Amino acid sequence: MTKIEIPHSKSDRFRFEKIPELLYAGQVVDERIFYAPMQIHDFCEILYIVEGSGEFIIGGKSYALQQGDVAIYNPGVLHEERSTSQDQGVFKVFYCGVDNLHIEGVPSGLLLPPYVDPVISCGKYAGRVESYLSEMLRECDSQALGYETLCSNLLISLITLIYRIVDAEHQFQALKGKNELTIRTKEFIDNNFTQSITLKEIADTLYVSQHYLSRLFKKDLGDSPVNYLITRRIEEAKRLLAESNAPVHEIAASVGYSNDKYFSMLFKKVTGQTPSAFRGEPR
Repeated sequence: MTKIEIPHSKSDRFRFEKIPELLYAGQVVDERIFYAPMQIHDFCEILYIVEGSGEFIIGGKSYALQQGDVAIYNPGVLHEERSTSQDQGVFKVFYCGVDNLHIEGVPSGLLLPPYVDPVISCGKYAGRVESYLSEMLRECDSQALGYETLCSNLLISLITLIYRIVDAEHQFQALKGKNELTIRTKEFIDNNFTQSITLKEIADTLYVSQHYLSRLFKKDLGDSPVNYLITRRIEEAKRLLAESNAPVHEIAASVGYSNDKYFSMLFKKVTGQTPSAFRGEPR
């Protein structure tokens, strides 16, 4: 028998400042054609795709969702939902409404920080997300003794698990306590690193000086915006070199460098290898 003790002297750095409130739980079951027109809430909603696929418009942006994906609607965000899987089978979702959200490091009332994408692929955690929502629905339906307490615990577990998934991709914990401008700068670079962007363009977009932006970013994240941009591009180039047969000049262009010789120089500076050597091509 294995016993794992909890190290109470340490904190996992994720904390609810207040207990979130479950407003409702529901499901869409075995519908081949589903459509929910544009709507907006003053609370949060979590929706999980159990079966099928859909096209959702969230905050003016279109997203394609499939089984195992979660959509998060923060308060005041317009959203529209429609199924796209009528030819392949049924469309089934679980959903719940949440209020009284006060998560440390997140603006009050929001379930996710504004810089995090509202659609999340649950991956290996999909079964647990589905289980929490399914059990929540069963408890709400039964209203047996203690159902409110169980639903509250399930909701806390669900949100905590969502943050575990988000943290793996967005490094939420690493950004907690950082200046909002730093977070917005990182988000801008993450969303636009394949384009030809400069520090001046980033600073102008965020209405600050280049010097102030660089100083704050380096203070919070330990590197300059320019170096972070280069690292982000090189990491993407490494993926493309490993997963495709595209020539180096095409890969350079796809990550924002019109000059493939300059790209190769930066690549070797960062990785210690030329792009061709990284790919294992003969000299």
